[in-house]
Amino acid sequence: MHTVTDVKKINLINVGGVFVRKWRTLFLDPVGVYYKYKQKLKSKFIKLFGGIPPIYDEDYEGHWNFTSFENKIILDLGADYGSTAFYFLRKGVNKVIAVEGDTRLASKLKLYFQNNEKVVALEEFVDSSKKIETLISKYCPNLIKVDIEGAEKYILGITNAERVNEWLIEAHSNEIHKALATFLVGHGFNVKSFAHANNFKILHASKASK
Repeated sequence: MHTVTDVKKINLINVGGVFVRKWRTLFLDPVGVYYKYKQKLKSKFIKLFGGIPPIYDEDYEGHWNFTSFENKIILDLGADYGSTAFYFLRKGVNKVIAVEGDTRLASKLKLYFQNNEKVVALEEFVDSSKKIETLISKYCPNLIKVDIEGAEKYILGITNAERVNEWLIEAHSNEIHKALATFLVGHGFNVKSFAHANNFKILHASKASK
């Protein structure tokens, strides 16, 4: 049976162990530690000044910044609670149609942008090619950003892809990435791929010059 003194000693030992491990990590991988906490601090500053920080403390500059967003209409498929819409607004877009299927996230999305005329917030799961086609026909976006956890596969069945000038797609498997690249090249797009976290790839497609 441990006394109060014994418990205090054990707690101190545990705290000391954590402290040593953190310093060891900092010593062995200072660059990794820097980037980890740099993004966390950046998110805190964004929130402090009334902004919407990236979900999961992601780095949207490294995630989506492969083209210019200025003066564009963006269809944001997988808009979470509005963090990507906020990012695109900071980049100078004309309008964001922000689509999110998760009710909890969509509620926050609508609340954050209820008085912002540049954002149309929609609660809707993208679970068919027809839904993507309908959104394209209704809102006529210049660019579509897609981060919908594998449902990007439904892009392969749409018939109006050429009505969009640019696509930014997070592909959640190599198979889907290859299929999307082939599909978009076949519809007259130039396609570039960029490595992203967790072995995902970001695919940027833009209309090929004639």
